Amino acid sequence: MKNNVIAIMKKECRRLFGDSKLVFSGIILQGLLIYVMYTLMGSWMGSLTQVNEDYRYKISAVNMPESVLSVISDSGLPVDITDIPESNLGAAKQNVSDRDADLVMVFPANFDELVASYDISDPQLIAPHVQIWSNMAIMRSAQLDYDIKALLSAYERSLAKKFDVNLAIEGENYDLNTGADFSTSLMMSMIPMLFIMVMYQGCMAIAPESIAGEKERGTLGTLLATPAKRSDMALAKILSITIFGVLGATVSFLGLILSLPKMMAGMDSSSIGNYSAAQYLMILAVAVSTVLVFVSLLSVMSAYSKSVKEANSYAAPLLFVSIVCGMSSMFTGGAAGAFYYYLIPVFNSAQTLSSIFGSDVSALNFAVTVFSNLAFALICTWVLSKMFNSEKIVFDK
Repeated sequence: MKNNVIAIMKKECRRLFGDSKLVFSGIILQGLLIYVMYTLMGSWMGSLTQVNEDYRYKISAVNMPESVLSVISDSGLPVDITDIPESNLGAAKQNVSDRDADLVMVFPANFDELVASYDISDPQLIAPHVQIWSNMAIMRSAQLDYDIKALLSAYERSLAKKFDVNLAIEGENYDLNTGADFSTSLMMSMIPMLFIMVMYQGCMAIAPESIAGEKERGTLGTLLATPAKRSDMALAKILSITIFGVLGATVSFLGLILSLPKMMAGMDSSSIGNYSAAQYLMILAVAVSTVLVFVSLLSVMSAYSKSVKEANSYAAPLLFVSIVCGMSSMFTGGAAGAFYYYLIPVFNSAQTLSSIFGSDVSALNFAVTVFSNLAFALICTWVLSKMFNSEKIVFDK
């Protein structure tokens, strides 16, 4: 059995790797596509989130004290502060929600006097409370929120913590974002979908032709007429295509690694995280197991088809299913729920990749994903061997 499988694998590998066009489209092109797509997406997202050097932040303030105004002015932040009455607070918040302004700050009346008279050792006294509203979906508003809070925190420490910033108040939400989250979150949820699409396209370039192509040319019947077991042939076919597909997945993985720094260059790297070697190995393991799923399933479809054209027609709906599974990570954020959701091939890959990119992966979900993908590939291999034993399927042209 071992010698038969190896001999057939060598034949298939010579045929696959001997075609330079197939090598380029099935292996090299995948990595190039991922590198180019992710690099362009990083540049695009960066252009959306970066603040123009000439831009001046717009702050609406109620009861802005001279002391805090001096702290902000000395910081060098390019801000325009507009004093507004408290009656205009609602309109000012709406401007931030509508992206026409960047920040709203509310100080208690006589803030400096309250700070001076506050005694932190007296439990009966309540510290003056500063409230800040921003729109966390807009990079400039979120950045200004961070900078202002940092300035106030430093000022607060210099005054021995005599006032509070954004105390938790029931029913109060200081994030005035009414839309989506940061563009970086969107980016990291889109990566699994694109990654899965490219891997599928690479497998689709070789799997249909490998079996349906031989049926169409009449060479599959000749191969099956040899003394080798048909189960060995099915295994050899899938393994040889898998070797080709895994190389494509590896190149795609390298393209991902090379493009990540360019994606992070225009975004908030803290929201993406610095990936460890273990996380990269997990990404590679998920990618390889996903390729096995695609190869085995496409091989079964190819064996059922009379021609390469028919095989490709069957493969097209599977591409749609793969895209939908990849898009699922955009809605779940890699948190699909109970571990048994990770038994679903391709869907589990998208969820696990999203979790890895979000640095919030569960070891159990990762293990279930990889092993369930491998189990699915083995089942498809068994089905393919049974199909090879059917004369009707093998010689149906």
